Amino acid sequence: MNQKALNIATVAAGVLTTVTKGRTIYQATANAMDSVEIQGTLTGLKKKEAVMAFIKGLVINLGTNWDVYEELISTFIDQIKTAYNAVKDLFK
Repeated sequence: MNQKALNIATVAAGVLTTVTKGRTIYQATANAMDSVEIQGTLTGLKKKEAVMAFIKGLVINLGTNWDVYEELISTFIDQIKTAYNAVKDLFK
């Protein structure tokens, strides 16, 4: 795997194969993370806030309770970003 083929969504897909409930929400989160990375206009906490705001809208539009997902998604973002950075560093 080369670095060009590696993105947050790819790393997340491996993790998400074990997740059944909420897969759509988690995959959308990873895709939103990639979009924010590609945009390159935000940094650090602002990236996470943008993703959280987008996903909150999605969760509410799906008729799902945001209170159930807010902490789970926040933790997921932190953990999948850590995993992505670790894997990305292998291919420098």
